[in-house]
Amino acid sequence: MSMLTVDVANTHTPGSNCGTNASKVLLQAQGYPFSEAMIFGCGSGLGFIYQYYKESDECFLSGKNESLELNLATLLGGEYVSGNFDDPDKAFSTILTMVDEGIPVILDLSIKHLPYFKPYLASLNNIGFGLHNAIVTDCDRKNQTVTLLDHRWAEPKVIAIEDLKLAMGATESGVNPRSNYRSIILPFYSGSHHQEIVQAVELNIHRLKYPFAFKMGLKGLSAFRKELLTIVSNNELYEEKQETIATFGILMEKLGTGGGNFRRIYGRFLQEAAEITGDKRFLESAIHYKEAAKEWKLLSKLLTGSMMNQEEQQQLDRCLSKIIEIENQGIQLLEWIVKE
Repeated sequence: MSMLTVDVANTHTPGSNCGTNASKVLLQAQGYPFSEAMIFGCGSGLGFIYQYYKESDECFLSGKNESLELNLATLLGGEYVSGNFDDPDKAFSTILTMVDEGIPVILDLSIKHLPYFKPYLASLNNIGFGLHNAIVTDCDRKNQTVTLLDHRWAEPKVIAIEDLKLAMGATESGVNPRSNYRSIILPFYSGSHHQEIVQAVELNIHRLKYPFAFKMGLKGLSAFRKELLTIVSNNELYEEKQETIATFGILMEKLGTGGGNFRRIYGRFLQEAAEITGDKRFLESAIHYKEAAKEWKLLSKLLTGSMMNQEEQQQLDRCLSKIIEIENQGIQLLEWIVKE
């Protein structure tokens, strides 16, 4: 395993999403002039998954697929290094060895245990999200601290090693980090990625149409609509699950893990794809996904408001139906482009 001499600390800039921004920083540090949108698109990142964990009363929702970094490394002919441990101490030791060798590492973390995130979560009790991403770049053994690069902040975040271990090994969420870590090691940038863009779009189409699990992809959107409407149409159940419904809305926009944020990013990717490939049909798709983002934003607003009356429930139904229609049309548009 080898690595270019990289300076991720000086490459780091804030971004729209934790995972896509972390990959952007790693690639730019290795000489790849990719925007965050290009990272997302080339990683076939567009997706959908949701889950409600009844036992812990926690929610998880994401508009991104789970293998963006692996997809990127494979597409660009690089090496994907990853692992996980049940023991946070063993995980930390392994990660520290990589950092000492000059390999920046992306971590999965529970935001509940990151000190700098806690003010954002003060009013939320049921976030089942342990897949936040940050890059660990340095360890100060004397002061028992580590340095993280996180997408919301321009400056590095220094936290205690013990806090990092807690965030890596958290088990109370519906989706746990399990001390997951990964890095992408790439060959020298060749200066061209026209064909790679088309390949990435083709993979993204396949992943959305044929998800490997329930409540994912285009089929997952229909299940999400059915479940939400079942809850809000039952007054007793709605009153019981109102906080759960609101949490889905907050995940979508305020925390940026949901549909709207990633549809905006994918729209920007398609604009760049049109310029790089010369195929202006990508611009039509870009406009389409920006419209999808607006509907997702409206959905978030509806879910985070007070309990909906009958008229607002009908508006929710229309919004969810419109999202499903737009998402399916978006894939049809992309299929039309790449099959030509």
